[in-house]
Formats: sequence, structure tokens, C-alpha cells
Amino acid sequence: MKKTARTARGYDLYGNIAVIDAPPKSAKTVARRMLSENGNIETVLRKGGAVKGRYRTRRFVYVAGKKNYIATYRENGCVFKFDIRRTFFSTRLAFERKRISDLVKDGERVVVMFGGVGPYSIEIAKQYRNCEVISIELNPAACAYARENARLNKTPNVAVEHGSVEKFEEKYAGFADRIIMPLPNGAARFLTSALLMCGRRCTIHYYAFCKIGGVKQEISALRTFFAKRKKKFKLLGYRTARPYSARDVEVAVDFMVS
Repeated sequence: MKKTARTARGYDLYGNIAVIDAPPKSAKTVARRMLSENGNIETVLRKGGAVKGRYRTRRFVYVAGKKNYIATYRENGCVFKFDIRRTFFSTRLAFERKRISDLVKDGERVVVMFGGVGPYSIEIAKQYRNCEVISIELNPAACAYARENARLNKTPNVAVEHGSVEKFEEKYAGFADRIIMPLPNGAARFLTSALLMCGRRCTIHYYAFCKIGGVKQEISALRTFFAKRKKKFKLLGYRTARPYSARDVEVAVDFMVS
């Protein structure tokens, strides 16, 4: 989050669209200033509520500029197009997506659960042309944009699958060399699916919300889950992916299952 004026708490920039966190009374003043100072911004919106629902979407309120909700956002050499009202996308995970992409080895088979509009999948596929990447997403709008983004970025090695993760357990059983689980509020429910999709040795990148300093409890729960299923769990590392609230953070835990 960046500060933009005394009357705004901050903003997120989705390429041509800026989303401000400002009270309704001061939003117009903040928006006009942003439009005058940054020629790349065409539209300013205001957050109209929290992220909620099975598709993790948020309501936005138009404030100023061109009335548009379709973002064109560039990140790590890729371009992503999406309707911010109908899909989930966090610009604050750009470093994390680059970090994961750099860990991949060319030729790996990768499954991205909860793939959204394709940021993890496409960044990996563009960097490693011999990788086979599967992006699984429940939200039909996000799937449509993921397919469009795969075309925009010329990544035919990405396959977008629409539906719940469980729906594809059998199709991709034993498939994955690497699995990415970027659903911090509920990824634990899909660990069984991840286990079924794992190859003989599989690296998993697991995300969770926890209290600051509480990552060890998450790791302990993961160890217990795999131990009960007689699988070897090897911790590769962990980090804070982003702050979430005054007391909570999103953590990334990297581990190998064999």
C-alpha cells in the first residue's frame, strides 16, 4: 500500500486502474489529484467492502476518470487483463509470484490450485517453455480471463481447468512435480487433493493466514497431516508473504512430500 494524500489511507495500482482506501467524502479530491499527477492512471475506484464469497470478490465504487473496471496490469514481464469486480487479484503478491517462478525447474509439471486469472501459472509457463502448467479455478469469469491471458502472453503450455480442485484429483493423480496452493483462507481443506496429485517427490507451496509469529503452528499441523498418511515431510523454508491486518499475516510455507 502506498500513501497518496492525507485524506487517503493508501491505494493499489492495477495498471490503468487505481483503487483507493479513502472515506467517501474525501475520495473525489484524492482521485482528481492522482489523475493529474499520474498519466498512466485512467480510472480511480474506491473499495466498497471486504473480499468475500466463494470467488473472493470485492465491491468497488467508481470515483473519477474513465468509468472502467477492466484492468490491464503488467508484472514480471507478463500482462494480465481482468475485471476487478468479478475476479480476485492481489498486486501485493508480485514478489511472491516471482520468488516461486524462480524456484521452478524447466520441464517440471506444475499444478496451480485456485489459479485465478493466471498470474502464477503464466509467469511460470512464460519463463520455462518446457513446463506443463495446470491452472485450476472455480470462478468461471477468472477462468475466461486466464485463458485470454495465456493467449496474450503466448503461453500454450498453460491449461486452464474450470471447477473445484476435487473434480480434477483423478485426472491429475500422481502428475505434479510442484503444487502451488495460494488460498490462505482454507487451503488446508485441499491437502488431500494435493497429496493425490503429487508425484513421487513433489514440492508444495502452501499459503495460510496466521497470527504474527504463529507460522510454527501451521508447520506443525502440516507435519501431522502428512505423518498420519505415512508420507515424508521435509520443510524447505517459510516466509511472510504479506501483512494482512494489525495482528495477522499471510505466510508461505515451502515443503517437499515424498
